[in-house]
Amino acid sequence: MPLEADVLIVTVTKVESRAVIQAFEQFTGHQAIPDSINQRLYFNLGEVNGTKVFLTQSEMGSGGLDASLLTVRKGIDTLSPMAVIMVGIAFGINEEKQAIGDILVTEQLRLYDLQRMGTQEGQPKIILRGDKPHASPWLINHFKSTDLRWDGARVRFGVVLTGEKLVDNVDFRNQLQSFEPEAIGGEMEGAGLYVACQDRKVDWIMVKAICDWADGHKAQDKDARQETAAQNAATFVLEALRFAPIGGQKGRDKSVKVTLNPESPKVMTNQEVVPPALTMARRALAILEEQAAGYGKLQIPSHLRIDLEEKRREVGELEARLKDGDSNG
Repeated sequence: MPLEADVLIVTVTKVESRAVIQAFEQFTGHQAIPDSINQRLYFNLGEVNGTKVFLTQSEMGSGGLDASLLTVRKGIDTLSPMAVIMVGIAFGINEEKQAIGDILVTEQLRLYDLQRMGTQEGQPKIILRGDKPHASPWLINHFKSTDLRWDGARVRFGVVLTGEKLVDNVDFRNQLQSFEPEAIGGEMEGAGLYVACQDRKVDWIMVKAICDWADGHKAQDKDARQETAAQNAATFVLEALRFAPIGGQKGRDKSVKVTLNPESPKVMTNQEVVPPALTMARRALAILEEQAAGYGKLQIPSHLRIDLEEKRREVGELEARLKDGDSNG
C-alpha cells in the first residue's frame, strides 16, 4: 500500500531535521521510521491529532540538484500531502526589535533574485522583478490561531525574503531590506517551496526561526543559535498540529463520507458536510479577492489569478452540490 501523508515537513540542515524528529518523537512516543521511495528517504513522524506527518530533507537553496523545488515536487508526487510546511532557521532583519529564536511565519515571500539592473541619474538602479506570493490563507489562519495560546518564543508573521544567496553581509542585507521594507527576515529555500506547491496545487507555508542577523557574524555562537532557532520552529509547528486538526481541512474523497464513531457508523450527507466546507471556501475566496483588489486589473500576479480561479471553481462546485442535495431531499 503506498504511503500517504496529510502534512509533509521539509527541512534542509541536520540541526533542523533533528529538531523536528526530536519534537515529534517526544510528543508521540513514535520513533521516526525512514522509508526509501523513488531513491529518496521519508521519515514517518506518526500522527498528531489525527494528522499523518512525514519529514524529508532538502539540499540548500531552491533551484539546484535536489534543492527545495525538486525535493518538494517529489514529496508531493510520492505522498500526496494536503499541505507542505518548511521548517527551519532564517536570518533576522532588526537586532533592536527582534531576538535570536523569534519564529517567522511566512504570509508572503519576496523573491529577490529576479532583478532589473538599470541606471538612474547616472547611478546603478536595481528593481526587483520577482514574485511576491502568498502562503495558503487557511494555513496562515491556523498558525495565527495557534499563536493566541502559544507561550513560547515570540512569533512574527509577515514577508520573508528568499533567494539563492547565503547572506552574511550587513550592507547586502540592508539593500534587500530596502527592496522590501516590511520584510521580517530571509532564507534560501522558499522560492522552490512556492513553485513546487503552486505547480501541484498543494497548500504551503514556511515556519523558520531567527539564528543570526546576516551581518558578517554568522559564526558567532553558531551551533547554539541554530539549535535554539530550529527547536523553536519545530516546537511551534508541532503545537499548531496539536492545537486543532489539520487533516479535516480537505477531504481526500470528494464524495465526503465521514464515519462519526466506530460503534455507530454513519455516513454524513451533503447537507451536513457541504455547508461548513462552503463557508470556509467563501471566506478563503473573500481573502483572495481582497488581495486582488490591491492591484490594478491588469497587474494581478499570475499566481493570484490562478488561486482566484481555483477557489471560485471550488465555491461553484460546493454550491452546486448543496443545491443538488436540496433538490433530492
